[in-house]
Amino acid sequence: MSLNRLRISKTVLRTSLAPILSLFLLLALSGAAMAHAGSVYVPVDSWAYPASERLTALTGASTEVMGMRPWTRAQFARLLERSRELQKNGEATNLQNALEREFAPELSSELERMALESTYMRSTQIGGTPLRDSYHFGQTIVNDLGRPYGQGFNAISGASGYMQQRAGLIYVRGEYQHGASLRSPSQATIADFATIDGQKSSSTELSQSGPEVNNPRLLETYVGVSFNHFTGTLGKQSLWWGPATGGGMHYSNNIEPIWMARLTNDVPYKIPILGKVRLDMFYGKLQEHRFEPQAWIHGEKISLQPFKNVEFGFTRTVVFLGVDYPLTFDRLWKSYFSVGDNAYTALPQNNPGDRQGGVDFSWKLPKIPVTLYSDGYCVDDPSPLASPTRSAFHPGLYIAQFPGALTKLDLRVEGAYSVSENRSLPNGQNYTKGDYKDGYTNKGLLIGDTMAGRDGVSWQAWSNYWLSPRSKVQVSYLNRYLSPKFIKGGGTQNSFRASSSFVVRHNIEVELGVQPERVVLPLLTGTRTPQYDVTGWFGLKYNPDHKSQR
Repeated sequence: MSLNRLRISKTVLRTSLAPILSLFLLLALSGAAMAHAGSVYVPVDSWAYPASERLTALTGASTEVMGMRPWTRAQFARLLERSRELQKNGEATNLQNALEREFAPELSSELERMALESTYMRSTQIGGTPLRDSYHFGQTIVNDLGRPYGQGFNAISGASGYMQQRAGLIYVRGEYQHGASLRSPSQATIADFATIDGQKSSSTELSQSGPEVNNPRLLETYVGVSFNHFTGTLGKQSLWWGPATGGGMHYSNNIEPIWMARLTNDVPYKIPILGKVRLDMFYGKLQEHRFEPQAWIHGEKISLQPFKNVEFGFTRTVVFLGVDYPLTFDRLWKSYFSVGDNAYTALPQNNPGDRQGGVDFSWKLPKIPVTLYSDGYCVDDPSPLASPTRSAFHPGLYIAQFPGALTKLDLRVEGAYSVSENRSLPNGQNYTKGDYKDGYTNKGLLIGDTMAGRDGVSWQAWSNYWLSPRSKVQVSYLNRYLSPKFIKGGGTQNSFRASSSFVVRHNIEVELGVQPERVVLPLLTGTRTPQYDVTGWFGLKYNPDHKSQR
């Protein structure tokens, strides 16, 4: 780009930014004719998501978009209204009743209120050295909002609450986090990391390590306004894009929620042939990128429901900007519309960023409580369907209920595959890019799917025995293989997990769990002898009825 063209792009961007923001605020704050009642989002780690997924599988009800979470409280209410008149067995009736108690204010149109959502605490003890490097090896504790942990005692305590007033909404969730220290790998191992990731120096290399952590932390904390079919929010928010439980290929709650501006149509549009259509898009700021500081990320996802039981999603995310890549109109344009390897973008002024494309689907089979789904991911190309040999996939199967005496039992099986079959590409090419060597991470943890990581194969199974809609016993098993073409010597990670959660006195939830893990990672441990760690945890949570506290 010439100097004159660069100056023109900056001028156009600066002069257009203010009118665009003003138009957005004008729409957001427009009169009651356009506004609809604001409704806060239900956190993605809430019990309501697995309960509603099982409910829709048992009844055949048309669900909200499973591959685009979180949902608002009003979305849950609409789902429950649709499923009220459908035929139900005993398990489905219990799920319906429990969810209706949780979202009773929305079902009775009591929308304007201020309420305490929950208070909670959890203590975790880890014996042995856990994994906390999903960029190279894996994690012992995944999809936990990026909370710190290490060998020894770890704990969190927090609370959440919200206010809804006309079209406006405020949500606050904060907690105090204690994480034990985590031993650093050897300098030789870190040097190997630098070679693997194409770093010139190991001083900026991502590696699992860190001192003891004692921090108060805001988690999902945002303000928002609803207008027409849309809700716009600004603050720290967590997303889950994808139908799988083990991980979202493009976005999961494996990371601490990032500061973002987000716009989504929580009330879907109904378009002929395409069916119900939802759009989710955001701009966010990433943290602790050491090689390319001050990086940003933007993402867009569109989900379609052409039939009641079929859902498709198309996703694009881009890590871009940073100290060496300031904002220009040309760079912003390319981050949305450029595809392919784009070798010419070696020039900084042409760099479109680290682009990821994806497609996912979910299909609830007719007449039986079984759901098939898959999530796909690729680098540079707009969709893994365009280049399957260089893409990663995460398929799954969910059986919501077994017949006969096993009606309280369910089963979920998922696999993940990220080993590239394209020999022209480097090993471990997923979730990374030459110009953004910190990769697709926030504070060192993968934003996307940790099951297969950058170059691996895994499968995982979960089974729940539902004592009640909010009380269950779960067992799960994970087997993960790491390619030796990516990490010297390869590796395996095997873990078994058993947990139970049950409600006492209606509003108090107790959780207990244990997870033994076996790890073989010669590059990290210096030996092929298996290393073991055991994680145990105990949690208490108080969930009051969501009545007004004003």
